[in-house]
Amino acid sequence: MKKISTKEKILNSAFRLFYQKGFNATTIDDILKDAGLNKGSLYHIFKSKKDVLLAVINEKLAVMLEQDYSVVATQKKPLEFLEEKLLNVDFFDFKHGCPLNNLVQEMSPVDEDIAKALLQIYNDLEHYYFLALREKQISEQEKKSLAKMMVATVEGAIMAAKAAQSKEPYLEIVKQMFLFVKKTL
Repeated sequence: MKKISTKEKILNSAFRLFYQKGFNATTIDDILKDAGLNKGSLYHIFKSKKDVLLAVINEKLAVMLEQDYSVVATQKKPLEFLEEKLLNVDFFDFKHGCPLNNLVQEMSPVDEDIAKALLQIYNDLEHYYFLALREKQISEQEKKSLAKMMVATVEGAIMAAKAAQSKEPYLEIVKQMFLFVKKTL
């Protein structure tokens, strides 16, 4: 079995705590306690809590997104694949919402470096949705705009589910989005 590095322990704990409590409500001590490490371990790898967050964004969120969505490009029916993927709610945590959206809401207005890193992930997500639309007979610009609208709709659906603490609003909104997209195309 592969041993988990100190850096990976820190990132795993930070990701979980930032997701559950938010960046501002999570302290360095919280991360260290959760990871079972001392301060020297963290500061040997990271200069600050902000650096931990940037690593979480770039090494956890971005990688998770790529693992979840990069396969869209290889599918014979990419839009149908995306629909099935988004309607399979087994892996969603509607209590806490979307880790990406939560960080965007909390941190984008506060820090330019973090805002840029989060925007890059949103752009990557929009690109995967764009790839899901690749077979549709509309212009590239229309695909980009539609992909952007779809990402915003799904993120809004996750927020509605978080507010309701139920998957039902999410499922209703996402089903309606795909009905609209299919009628439009």
